[in-house]
Amino acid sequence: MLRSLHAEWQKARHRHDLLVCLLLPTAVLLWSGYSAPDGAKSLEHGFHALFYTLPIMNAVLMPVGMAMLASRLWDVEVKGNTLKLLYTLQSRRHLFVAKAMLGTGEVLLIVVLELLGVLLLGRYNGYRDFPPAVQLLYLAACTGIVALMLFFSEMLLTILLANPLPALCTGIAGALVGLFSAFLPPIVSYFVPWGYFIPLGSYILASWDPDTRVVVYGIRAFNLPLLVWSGVLAVFFFAFTWHAIRQKEV
Repeated sequence: MLRSLHAEWQKARHRHDLLVCLLLPTAVLLWSGYSAPDGAKSLEHGFHALFYTLPIMNAVLMPVGMAMLASRLWDVEVKGNTLKLLYTLQSRRHLFVAKAMLGTGEVLLIVVLELLGVLLLGRYNGYRDFPPAVQLLYLAACTGIVALMLFFSEMLLTILLANPLPALCTGIAGALVGLFSAFLPPIVSYFVPWGYFIPLGSYILASWDPDTRVVVYGIRAFNLPLLVWSGVLAVFFFAFTWHAIRQKEV
């Protein structure tokens, strides 16, 4: 098992997966820096504004990023048609577990870097409304679980179709649909897994005065049922991907 994991790590180094893992948090940080509130009046609700927009950023960027990671993870095996050869050197279970562990680690690295980047940005801007630890843990859990759900769904698509391109196209389409669902009635967002980041967000826009441009943010209760459902979907796609690998002929 360790040998399989080491082999996948060597492949990831040659694929430069670390650049992809850095690209997503960097894009979020640049977007956050551009949209971050400034001025003395914004210091009291700066973090509220950042954590309100963060799920929207994830709904746009994460589906594409997860599709990139999942498709790249199987890129060499699919394009080179080397699965039959690999299965003579290691079991299907070891290959799948190694790839799943590596992919999960990459997803969690993205989540941690993204959260740290936003927190450092808020500290740099001098925001005073630093979020409680429970809010940070909830945000990290929501981002990580939904991202893993998307990752394993894209991995499943890559395995079933033996082509990384459909997974990338699905990720791009999912990002557009997920963002569009944010402008529809809230019930619609529950049927769009790519946009689950938005209904799971606990920071909301309470009111906005277009004349004075005064924005008031609020915090709502955690959406634990949707978080649990996202976890169930992540486990389902994980199990279904393993089933597809076991049954797939090479």
